[in-house]
Amino acid sequence: MPVKILVCDPIEQDGLAMLKKAGFAVEENPNLTPDQLEKRIAEFDAVIVRGRTKITGAVLNAGVKLKAIARAGVGLDNIDLETARKRAIQVISTPAAPTTSVAEMAIGLMLAVLRKISFADRAMKEGRWAKAELVGSELKSRTVGVVGAAGRIGLEVARILVEGFGTKAIGYDVIDVTEKARQVGFRAVGQLTELLSDSDIVSIHVPYLPSTHHLLDQKAISSMKKGSILINTSRADIVDGQSLLAALKSGNLLGAGLDVFHKEPPVDDWEKELVSLPNVVCTPHIGGQTVESQRLESTIVAEELIRALRSK
Repeated sequence: MPVKILVCDPIEQDGLAMLKKAGFAVEENPNLTPDQLEKRIAEFDAVIVRGRTKITGAVLNAGVKLKAIARAGVGLDNIDLETARKRAIQVISTPAAPTTSVAEMAIGLMLAVLRKISFADRAMKEGRWAKAELVGSELKSRTVGVVGAAGRIGLEVARILVEGFGTKAIGYDVIDVTEKARQVGFRAVGQLTELLSDSDIVSIHVPYLPSTHHLLDQKAISSMKKGSILINTSRADIVDGQSLLAALKSGNLLGAGLDVFHKEPPVDDWEKELVSLPNVVCTPHIGGQTVESQRLESTIVAEELIRALRSK
């Protein structure tokens, strides 16, 4: 019997073609409900997901043949990693694939907030010439703090800022970033509080873990420089969203650029209000959603799955 792989979320065909060429039986079924997935998972040796599909403990325990789970993307918060570890199921991800796409998205959100691009576009479409309301600021004149500067995306954001815009950048991470700071040209700090108090823009690039839940809580947000901007292309719950809303409404923060949300799409009243604020630019979790990134994700997933399944 051929090795069977279930593809639960759409991925680029490049990687799927590689898997089929390697002799695996690939079933694409992006419409499976959680209940259907739990009932059918026993048929498969491996499963490929993106962010939509949840690989719960129940799914893993039902997957009696499962040898590998491949996540086309970075975050693994939709996979029960502890159960996977206990079951000796290998978990594969593609952290390198969206580096450029997400870094460019973060920079784009910075520019959109600083130059009020969304507001200007909306006014033009409404027939209003709002030029007098649209005095912005240059990114070059700002100091940007990168939270998670040791990671691929955070480091790329710092590099683009320094080399591309001549921006002053500050980097913080839980591991020492001194050498990377020297190579790229940003200032490394050892405390998050120092970064928050010294930055005009704060950009979040850390994974979502129990240790990073509400890393930017009410106290941290209140310590940010008055009139500063928060950019989040990582995971929403790294930031206390209701405290962010309060800081934006009070004027303590100038604005925010958000690509991630507590619930996607937002359903809670407080988050709907956050999205509706005129000083917030929002996008629907599209940081890694480029042709280049998704093609690379699919080929990396295929390469890693071929290697993993042939070694079992």
